[in-house]
Amino acid sequence: MNHLKDVNKIGKKMDKEKLDKWVKKYQKEHDGETFGWLYGCDTLQEILKEDGCKGIWFFKGTNDEGNERLVLYPADHEGNILQKFKSLGAKGGGDNDAWDDGAECPESCP
Repeated sequence: MNHLKDVNKIGKKMDKEKLDKWVKKYQKEHDGETFGWLYGCDTLQEILKEDGCKGIWFFKGTNDEGNERLVLYPADHEGNILQKFKSLGAKGGGDNDAWDDGAECPESCP
């Protein structure tokens, strides 16, 4: 994954009207599915405090009950999952936990 240049700057603020259109289209096309997850500042800051963390990967997963979940992993300056977190959804070893348990939408939608 070494093709990523400055992981700190990945992502950008976009036009709200365009994004609202994208979200509404997705929700219409995926009625009855989970539309999103909410994570609190404490959780996100805890991930970002991991030594060497420059970004966060958000992976979809399926829990033991068959429900789609979002799993968060800290990423290094090249976009790789930090080595000690590579046990759950990434290649390699490691035994540290990743993050989950965000509030789901539509159950907890704004």
